[in-house]
Amino acid sequence: MLEKVKIIEESEGIIAYDCDRVYYVRLKKGATLSDHSHNHEEIVFLMEGEAEMILGDKTEIVKAPAQLVIPENVYHKFTALTDCVGLELK
Repeated sequence: MLEKVKIIEESEGIIAYDCDRVYYVRLKKGATLSDHSHNHEEIVFLMEGEAEMILGDKTEIVKAPAQLVIPENVYHKFTALTDCVGLELK
């Protein structure tokens, strides 16, 4: 079965697609996913690029390929230092 993929966010430098259990996200250099948290654990695969990640009170530079495990209810923020491509597992 073929289904059209829904765009869930599209703004300056950001496009995110909802692929059922996975979000496909592309960030242009300089784009920021604002501070937010989820009521579930989140796993992000950074497949291309380099980003600054704030996780709780820690900040670090993440370079692809990388897997990030974000605990539930922990604020996090990503800023693309280069163009980035990632997958987020729900």
